[in-house]
Amino acid sequence: MPSIAADIVDAYVFRRLNGRTQFLLLRRRADVSLGGTWQAIHSTIENGESAVDAAQRAVQTRTGLAVVDAYSADYVNQFYDHHTDTLILAPVFAFPAPPKSRVTVGEEYSDFAWCERDEATGRLLFAGQRWAIRHIDDVIAPGGPEAEVYRIR
Repeated sequence: MPSIAADIVDAYVFRRLNGRTQFLLLRRRADVSLGGTWQAIHSTIENGESAVDAAQRAVQTRTGLAVVDAYSADYVNQFYDHHTDTLILAPVFAFPAPPKSRVTVGEEYSDFAWCERDEATGRLLFAGQRWAIRHIDDVIAPGGPEAEVYRIR
């Protein structure tokens, strides 16, 4: 019987620039797992750390961005890891960044891009990632009362 693990998080950074929402995607180095693919930010949750704290730490360490506001994206990304026979559950968080944020990619990555919705979903490999982008773009990024329901910080 497969095991279930909920020890990772997904974090999506977005910004509003010229009235449009853009998402930060990172390109994995060619010599690492899933090399050359574009992704949002993923990280393990350390002992004693909350899921949102893990997501915020991952954003800081992988991009150099010091995000403050945090939103639950009202989604748990789920996938099956056939190597370990494990169903993985990863809560998804969204973090707004200032329009002119300076990104410094971590050592696992070779590049980054700020992409609008269609370009972002076109670059992402997994359906759960594309769903998260669309939901954040529709509900959280525009702001307002509906977005405030999802605000954590």
